[in-house]
Amino acid sequence: MEYYNDKKNKAAAKVFFMIAQMIVLAMVYIIIYTSFVAVQFAIKEYALSSMMYFPVFVALVVFPVLLYKYRQMFNAGKMLIAVTWMMATASLTVVLLYVYIAQLVG
Repeated sequence: MEYYNDKKNKAAAKVFFMIAQMIVLAMVYIIIYTSFVAVQFAIKEYALSSMMYFPVFVALVVFPVLLYKYRQMFNAGKMLIAVTWMMATASLTVVLLYVYIAQLVG
């Protein structure tokens, strides 16, 4: 007879969370790459400074750090909060990059 073991469930939840983080990271990095291309276009088209890359570069560096913090939060037992923050930060990053590019090009 097999007994219920919560350690298996926690291990599986950690694996699913890591997979979700990789998918979210890939999606945000696609948007970041597109933003780099759009900034490059705006620099060529409108003769802007190369400092226009800075907000996109900040998103490139800060987002993985935040994902690491959310993984620590998840491992500490705050699973729902970590998932919520991860998705909220990803959404906010995408929206802010979109708004930045729209201001730059538009």
